[in-house]
Amino acid sequence: MDACRAAAVSRAFRAAADSDAVWSFFLPRNLPRFAKGELPRTQPSSKKELFRRLSDQPALLPHKLVSMQLDKATGAQCFTISARALLIPRCKGSHRVSLCALSNCSKQDKRFFSEDARFYRINELEIRGKIQTKMLSQSTTYAVYLVFKLAYVYNEFDFPYEVASVGVAGRESTRQVCVQGCRGSLSCDANPPREEVHFPHEKDDGWMEVELGEFRNEECDGGDEVSISFMGESKSGLTVLGIELRSKQQKPTQL
Repeated sequence: MDACRAAAVSRAFRAAADSDAVWSFFLPRNLPRFAKGELPRTQPSSKKELFRRLSDQPALLPHKLVSMQLDKATGAQCFTISARALLIPRCKGSHRVSLCALSNCSKQDKRFFSEDARFYRINELEIRGKIQTKMLSQSTTYAVYLVFKLAYVYNEFDFPYEVASVGVAGRESTRQVCVQGCRGSLSCDANPPREEVHFPHEKDDGWMEVELGEFRNEECDGGDEVSISFMGESKSGLTVLGIELRSKQQKPTQL
């Protein structure tokens, strides 16, 4: 009798766990349109399957310049803006900035962005991005990251530090960041960083990321946009994949 009761309870829990009504609470109501081929030709048979697809890996939006992934823990929508979608001056003085096809991509990488932006001997570093707040999850705190790599030979990324800003609805935060870090840097010995300087760390996929700032997306911010900037002086040897916006609860995603 106990075994029968346990089996009945187990079936009830399983049915509840697979219920579309339950998984509707985890899926955002404002899911964006996706690029052709990002979802199976036959739509997932259940909302649970759709959530799993969108939380397991990013999906490209139309034009394939932005990708979205759901936070498994909260269902928050997290976005990555590709290098091509960023505002990067390419003909300013002696700027040398190129959009290049990603080299040595794994099969998984090729599902996502196909280009990165490479900075060679530039007099002024300027990267800007923006995204509409209505695309983001409401009542959610987001962190913004620059996803990048440094070339084998690079210059001037230890000091002076770069300046990052994140703004929305008249609220703006600014901070200093150092994409090189201080390991083995003579400049850091001469100019010890202050506590508020933010440094990068390596992601699981081999790219680096540094936090540019954070913001709270409130319900009343639906008609606004998030403005992001990353500015610096003379630099050489930076490769940028994009800018990522993640809910604060989420761990780094694979790009």
